[in-house]
This record gives sequence, structure tokens and C-alpha cells, in this order.
Amino acid sequence: MTAPCPACGHDDSNPVGTKTGYCYRQCRSCGVVWTTVALDSEEVRDLYDHYYDHGQFNIPAVAELSLAAVAASFEPFRRAGRLLDIGFGAGGILSAAEQRGWCCYGTELNPACLAHGERRGWVVAADPTADFRFPPGGFDVVTLFEVLEHMPGPDDVLRLAARYLRPGGLLYLTTPNSRSLNRWALHLRWSVFSPPEHLVLWTRTGVRRALARAGFACRTIRTEGFNPSEIVARVRPIPANGPGVSRNEAGMRLNESLSRSPARRALKRLANRTLTLMGVGDSLKVFAVRTGARPS
Repeated sequence: MTAPCPACGHDDSNPVGTKTGYCYRQCRSCGVVWTTVALDSEEVRDLYDHYYDHGQFNIPAVAELSLAAVAASFEPFRRAGRLLDIGFGAGGILSAAEQRGWCCYGTELNPACLAHGERRGWVVAADPTADFRFPPGGFDVVTLFEVLEHMPGPDDVLRLAARYLRPGGLLYLTTPNSRSLNRWALHLRWSVFSPPEHLVLWTRTGVRRALARAGFACRTIRTEGFNPSEIVARVRPIPANGPGVSRNEAGMRLNESLSRSPARRALKRLANRTLTLMGVGDSLKVFAVRTGARPS
């Protein structure tokens, strides 16, 4: 008997292949793709303790612009003025929110990130439940940028978000879309499938069901962004002695190119609206509100 879907709990799934020794399955109900990996705490630390060993906390200018727009969208939810980013990494959204006057809080496992957050004057901790500075129900906005795909199941982190978010507050999260154009073109060859780092690739249906179980009402899910670098590399293979394709670097260059003029920015907006309409963008961008209901 196979493990149930981590998103919706459905116990009917199909195998979709194996990558680096990890078997992926796809839920026949919600379409989420996952691999079940049991990592102990030491293995988790080994995965994430060295992400920022070289202190790479500079946010590219084009990313700063995008994050500033995201932070601006939080304004209708401002009451206490507190924002919590779970898994804040380099601190991009905290920096953008700070510029708009938010009181910024963050959680991280990585020691370098925690030290960076302390230098910036943010309230940061590895475990907010053991830190009195994090008031339960005291946050207007909680964010989860590229976190859910790292978790074998969503319930713990979504319930953590619900614990700190006030009723009516906003949860904003992003995570890769398992029904993107890249997924259909590349299947498990898409570099987003990278176990044991990325364990679950989500769908709109799966996210809605997991959020409802944790006490959230989903308002909007956008599927935005398309990075064709890996598809192009398969059509025009790189020479054996040439540099490999970096999805992140190629995506940043494409984003910079599409942000250089008003006409290009308008084209980017149109492309993202089309990708959302078709549900095939690389990234799920989710706006959900805490309902006040107890998690199921």
C-alpha cells in the first residue's frame, strides 16, 4: 500500500518515475506529485545549513522590484503592522516590507540567515514557538516563499502559519507548479524535481485542499512565469565541455530583459495573465485568508 497524498489525503496514486533513487507518485485526485522521504534532524541540517555559507544576501534589482510589488499588495491587511516570513532565506520580502514600515519577523533553520536577520534588526528565530517575541495571532501577514516543496507534508508549516496569523489575516505563498509547461515538456528532467531537497510539487487543487484543512480560505491562485532555458537546452544540447544550464540564472536574465521598458513590462503582464488562465506557469502564487476555523 502506498502512502496517501500529502496534499489531499487521497490514497489512489500512479507512479511517475524515479529520479536519483527517489520514486515520485502523482495523486489521481488533486494531481500533486510527491516522493516520500524520511529525513532525520541531522540530515535536514546537512541539507540547509550550507545554503548561505558565502554570505550571498544581495537581492538582484529586478527581484527587488517584484518583491516591492508583492509587499504593496499586503497593505489592505495591515492592522498591527507585523509580518512574518517563514523560511526567510536571504530576506528579500522582509527587506521590501521593512521599506513600507512593517515590523519584520522571520524563521529560518540556516545559521547564516539567522545572523543576517539579526544584523538587519529583524526579529528572527529557528523555532518561534519557543520565543516569546512571536505573538500567536499577532500577525497581519504570513509569507511562505518556496517552502512547501521542501516539506514531506504541508500540515505542520500551514498550522504554524495559522497559529501566528490573526483571523482575517493574509497568507501569501509561492511554490512550483507541477502542471507547468516545463513539467509537461521535461517531466522529471525538469530541475525543480530535485529530491531530497524538493519533495512535493503542487497543483492549484492540492494547495486549496491543504489550505482548507489548515483553516484558510483561498482567495486567488496565479500561475505565473515561464523559464524555457531547460527546454531550449534539450533542443540545442550544450557541448560536453560547455557550462551547464542554470535555471535560476537564466530566469533572472529573462526577467531582467522583460523589465527594461514599459512595453516589455506590459508584455510580461500579458504573458502572466495568459499563463494563469491556462494554469501552466512555473510558479503557484497563492493568496489565502485565515478563516478563524480550527484546523481539521
